[in-house]
Amino acid sequence: MHLDLFISTNHPSHMLFSGPITKTEIEFQPFCLDGTRPLSNTQLSFPLGLLGWIHYSRSCDGLFCVQSSKSSYVVNPATRWFRYVPLSRFQILNPTNLPAKLITAAAFVKAVDYKLEWLYNSFPFPPNKGVTTCEVFDFRTNAWRYLTCTPSYRIHGVPESANGSVYWFTELNNNYKIDVIAFDIHTEKFRLLPKIHPVTSSSVPYHSSMCTLDNRLCILTTTSLLDKEFWRLKSSEDMWEKIFTIDYLSTPVSWIGDESWLPVTMWKKKKKMLLSHPCSGNLVILNLQTRSVRIIDIHSHKFCRPYFESLISNI
Repeated sequence: MHLDLFISTNHPSHMLFSGPITKTEIEFQPFCLDGTRPLSNTQLSFPLGLLGWIHYSRSCDGLFCVQSSKSSYVVNPATRWFRYVPLSRFQILNPTNLPAKLITAAAFVKAVDYKLEWLYNSFPFPPNKGVTTCEVFDFRTNAWRYLTCTPSYRIHGVPESANGSVYWFTELNNNYKIDVIAFDIHTEKFRLLPKIHPVTSSSVPYHSSMCTLDNRLCILTTTSLLDKEFWRLKSSEDMWEKIFTIDYLSTPVSWIGDESWLPVTMWKKKKKMLLSHPCSGNLVILNLQTRSVRIIDIHSHKFCRPYFESLISNI
């Protein structure tokens, strides 16, 4: 009831992650765009440490999953509660310093119950025989299990989740194209989504990114002129629609860094967008009507996630 009331009466806050303070400590830095609610930082210590690569999931009911190469935790920053998650086979087999192109992460989602869904390329992790391997963690049984039917396409990058599904880019195929794979968190079935017309060049995996806006999957592509095109998946999942374009060279965003800006959220009746630039640690508010920008004076960060405070900690 507390969570439902909070969501219905407030715009989401945001959580900043600037990386581990030490090998065992992380600071959670919430902030509110309108500045009406003072929020304090939370620093937590994890006894088993955080080694190698680190990934911060999207918030699910105010909870985050913090994953590293050799540990995983589900955390509620508002209550300081956290739960250790047993290692997946992916974590057990991997070296601590895994090459960046091989790093993937589990999606933290909720169907009837909370679960972690971890899809990764089978090679070079023996003895898997399929192209991909999928592990699912059930919080009720506190154990990982395998799915037998997995995609026959190698995946690229970390997943995005929206509207009851988890999504990945595939690697480039022989035709220099990529696809989007979806996973239904209720039926636990994979499916291939329709093509996106602009996604055809060999540089696509490095110049396109996924995001979630209003609980809908969006793909942000960069054109040869560095314009940003936003494509949204229709609810029927049979077509993509281009919802708007940011003219990069004529918008002030081009004055304050390179093209690697990532959308975080939209508000004010979709007239404003919060953009994150992990490389520089900047956050920018872009007015989509006037094309004006405002840099938010806030600490440098590596990740920014929409967030609702929650009292839930009983998973």
